[in-house]
Amino acid sequence: MFPSIKIFRIFYISLILTFVVVIIKYTFHEFGWELIEQTSLHNSVISSVTFVIGFLLSATIADYKESERIPSDFASNLEDMYDDAASIHKSYPVFDIDDFREQLRSIALGFSKDARKKSYDARQDIRKISPFFSQMEIGKVPPNFIVKLKQQQTQLLRSRQRVNYIQRIKFIPSATVLARSIVIGVITLLVLTNIDPFYGGLVISAIISFILIYMLILIKVISTPFHEAGTTRDDVSLFLVNDAAEYLAKKPRS
Repeated sequence: MFPSIKIFRIFYISLILTFVVVIIKYTFHEFGWELIEQTSLHNSVISSVTFVIGFLLSATIADYKESERIPSDFASNLEDMYDDAASIHKSYPVFDIDDFREQLRSIALGFSKDARKKSYDARQDIRKISPFFSQMEIGKVPPNFIVKLKQQQTQLLRSRQRVNYIQRIKFIPSATVLARSIVIGVITLLVLTNIDPFYGGLVISAIISFILIYMLILIKVISTPFHEAGTTRDDVSLFLVNDAAEYLAKKPRS
């Protein structure tokens, strides 16, 4: 029961709000408060609103799809860094490979916290790798090996910054305000419009209201791709990053 509630959370909320709209329209009809007659302009208004909502949804989904790629890139980058460092350590044992592995694991755990909770800053974990590079330079590790690790560190930092940007910055906030305003306006227009036959018009109004409300809620949900665990089934999963943390937690056999 509970998993289905999470899966259909947006559906249920939209259905409840649509039911409220239907009750309001039915009440207005009973009291004769439908002051607007249906014209061809209604179709134009609804089409325009659908276009604006669709544009905003497509732009938000682009960031959401990017967010889906980041955890896999981040996890593979961590494991690749460890594999490279382990290979370097065999020829140049000038740094503690176990400490390096533990620091990468801290980065994986910190990234998960940072993505879900704004209070944690994973940048510090990522930058704590730098002292290992200094040890490698002192130990005469070939510069090209160190440069590759530094590039991977930069990629980790870039992924972290991108996630935080997507989480905190909304796509064109003014467009979001416009979308909410015109949806409210269209629903109000449907409530105040005298549609004949009434019950057929009531069903059509309910369908249009449901679609617009659903799309607005969906935009709000996917604009923040990483939610607290269990809050929604629409959040981007971090299981690959957690798998990388488990991989790094296992000390390899000598």
